[in-house]
Amino acid sequence: LMTFYVTLRAIQNGELSPGSPVVMSAEAVRQPPSKMGLPVGAKLRVDTALQILVVKSANDLAVAIAESVAGSVPLFAERMNQEAARIGLTDSHFVNPNGLHSPSQYMSARDIAVLARRIFTDFPQYAAMFAVPAIRYRDEVDYSYNLLLERFPGTDGMKTGFVCASGYNFVVTAKRADHGLIAVLLGAFSQTERAVEGARLLLDGFGRSGGPVLDRYTRTGAPVPPASQRPRMCSERAYAERYDPGAGAAVIDSPLLQPRQVTREPLTVTLDGIDAEPSEAFLTARLVPKGEIPVPTARPDFTVVDVDGEPVTGPSHSAATIPVPTPRPLQ
Repeated sequence: LMTFYVTLRAIQNGELSPGSPVVMSAEAVRQPPSKMGLPVGAKLRVDTALQILVVKSANDLAVAIAESVAGSVPLFAERMNQEAARIGLTDSHFVNPNGLHSPSQYMSARDIAVLARRIFTDFPQYAAMFAVPAIRYRDEVDYSYNLLLERFPGTDGMKTGFVCASGYNFVVTAKRADHGLIAVLLGAFSQTERAVEGARLLLDGFGRSGGPVLDRYTRTGAPVPPASQRPRMCSERAYAERYDPGAGAAVIDSPLLQPRQVTREPLTVTLDGIDAEPSEAFLTARLVPKGEIPVPTARPDFTVVDVDGEPVTGPSHSAATIPVPTPRPLQ
C-alpha cells in the first residue's frame, strides 16, 4: 500500500505520468514469488503495474516500480519513510517496496488504517483498482486474495499480505448505505481465517453507531516490538493443518460469507500503451556507471638537478644546441 501511495505522490508531483514506463531490471526479476514473471527489459505502464500489484501482490513489479519512480530501492524506501512521517504514521518503518520480511520493516494496525484512508481521500480516482477481483494477462487469470470481494456484500477493496514472520494480514474496506468502514487484521493463521475474521470485524463495525476517531486514536503505553510468527505459521504441522486454496476457487464454510458471486469478468492487462517519458530519477540512475570509477593520482612533485646532483634554481634550459635530425637521404 505504501508503494502504491508513494508512486501516486510522484505522479501528483509531476515526476512521471500514469503512462510512463516501468522497466523490469535484473534485480526485479530476481525477486521470489509471488511475481509476475516478466523478463528483464520488459516494460509496462505505471498504472498497469499498480493494478497488477494490487491484485497479484507481485514482488518483482514492486521492485521495478520503485526503481522506475526513485531510481533504486533504497531511494524509494527513503521516500516511503518520508511519506510515513508526513501523513502521521507513528509505528512504521520501511526498507523495501514489496513487504518481504526484514527485521527492521514493520507497521502497526493503526498505521495501516491511516494509510488506507489516505489512499482513498488523497487519490479517490484510483480507488476502483482495489475493487478488481481478478486480472487476465495473456492466457492466465490471477484472482485477488481479498476473499471478501464478491463474497461479502459491500466490500470495495483493499489489500492482503503474507510472510511467515507476520502471518496472514488484511486491510479491507466496505460500504453499506452511507457507512464506510476500514478493517485491519494482522496475524491470521490462514487466508480463510483472515477472510472470516475480516467479515466479522466489518459486521461489528456496521452494527455500531460510533467509536474512536482515527485521528485521535493513539497508542497507550510503550510500543510493542514486532514478534515473529514464523514458528506458528510455517512449521510442517502448520502447513498440514492449514486450508489454503487458490483464491478463485476458495470455498469458505462460514455464515458470514456467501458463495462467490461473479460480478465482473477479469480485467485484461497488457504491456502496451506507454505514452509518457520515464522519471528523471530513473534516467539518472541508468547513467551512473557500475563499479568503481578510477580516480587520477596527483602529479608528483619533482626537483631539477644538474649532473652533479645539485638543484637547479634558475631557469631550466640546455647549455648546448639541440641537434635537429636531418632527413634521411634518398637511396
